[in-house]
Amino acid sequence: MKLSQAQAIVEKAIIHALELKDARDAQYVVPYLIGGAGLGKTTIVKDVAASMDMECSILSLAQYDAGELGGWPVPSKDGDTMIRMRPDWMPTEGRGVLFLDELPQAPVANQNIAAQIVNERRVGPHHLPAGWVIVAAGNRASDRAGTNNMPSHLKDRLMFLEVEADLDDTIKYFYSKRIDERVCAFLRFRPEWLHKFDRDANACPSPRSWERVASIMSWGLDPVNQLEALAGQVGRAATADFHGFLKMYSTVPDMDELIANPMGAMISDDPAVMYAICAALSVKMNPKNAGNVVKYLMRLPQQEFAAFVMKDALARDPALKQTDAVRQWIMTVGKNLVL
Repeated sequence: MKLSQAQAIVEKAIIHALELKDARDAQYVVPYLIGGAGLGKTTIVKDVAASMDMECSILSLAQYDAGELGGWPVPSKDGDTMIRMRPDWMPTEGRGVLFLDELPQAPVANQNIAAQIVNERRVGPHHLPAGWVIVAAGNRASDRAGTNNMPSHLKDRLMFLEVEADLDDTIKYFYSKRIDERVCAFLRFRPEWLHKFDRDANACPSPRSWERVASIMSWGLDPVNQLEALAGQVGRAATADFHGFLKMYSTVPDMDELIANPMGAMISDDPAVMYAICAALSVKMNPKNAGNVVKYLMRLPQQEFAAFVMKDALARDPALKQTDAVRQWIMTVGKNLVL
């Protein structure tokens, strides 16, 4: 499923858990996001928590040993019994999301402790506060990301949500974070590079690594060093393709002049050039120039290009939907392309 679908389900599960009072264990539903590395599983949990004004406490299960995770047993004051100390990761008040990350990467002993946390909301005698809910995530066994077989009783206590990379979701997120539009344009042009996991490679493309590419591009490296840095992030094949796209991107017309003269501006036969132009338009589009941008888009023989301009521009600035030109395009040409 798309990350946006998983995010919607996680949000509903959290709301449901917060509404429960004195509930049976089986009434709590714990979402488990499973998918390839670098998809953004952790990001969507953080975003949901932030949108609900909740703390997000990440518990990376693979980084604890069983004693730390379950709380060390120590002698009681009278010395006749053993008591279990409260683990340092266990919240004591407030409201938040306890995010069990790297679940299948954890040793089986830790997964058995996680099963009690998931099913009974406690570890030993220490219970989660009422305002805390649980979400989990991990990588697939096929990715060879150091995963261990998950015990069947833990599987039975989770709601598995298998997520995959989705271009529209990724682009929407990138624009919300003001990621370099050249990265967005390239991924629109060559979507096969969005997520190409190679478990034997040191570096390969993923939504997370492309976000880092945008950061690297802001460092001001000379061209040779920038290529080496990008190759170290997404691999040499993706970098070579991206470098060629950047060279072409530098030749696109001035966007201000194009918007000022939408009826006379060039329309290229080269798809790569049009992807670059349309990506730049999606960034430049605002309520004042939306009318001229739409005039240019209406001239395009392939309205799929216009659709991606609209999707990306609306993801960046939803207020554009209130302009007359955008509303008219959506209700006519774009009603089957955007909505």
